[in-house]
Amino acid sequence: MQICYDKAFPEAARELALGGAEIIASISAWPTSRTNTTPDMEDDRWKQRFDIYDRARALENQLIWVSSNQAGTFGSLRFVCSAKIVGPGGELLAGTGIEPGLATATIDVSAALGGARGSGMYNLRDRRPSVYGSVTAPNTFEELTCA
Repeated sequence: MQICYDKAFPEAARELALGGAEIIASISAWPTSRTNTTPDMEDDRWKQRFDIYDRARALENQLIWVSSNQAGTFGSLRFVCSAKIVGPGGELLAGTGIEPGLATATIDVSAALGGARGSGMYNLRDRRPSVYGSVTAPNTFEELTCA
């Protein structure tokens, strides 16, 4: 399981996948953009990011991704809804879009994972950590910024 902003970091989902996770539940209170508002929530850039992260995390780890999100408003915050279930190929299996609700799907997890991982590309098997080992090394924000 992950919460909210965790989905924005590929390493968090990868760690769960390497530990054997076949399904990741991602529970969020993800708001719309506060600085570049749009009346149509489908066009909201933070809503689009929310959806991209969900699909990318499922695809890059070839697992089932179950995402929920707060709906409605809280003070000045408006939440993107967008509950969904994403298959291991990044395909949307069920979703609520910008409406509150419950996304449901019946999935044969073994078959879905076998189909994705047996397609010639098995992302967890084909990793090359020696090429990007520094990705998991601790850094301070100052070390990452340009002078």
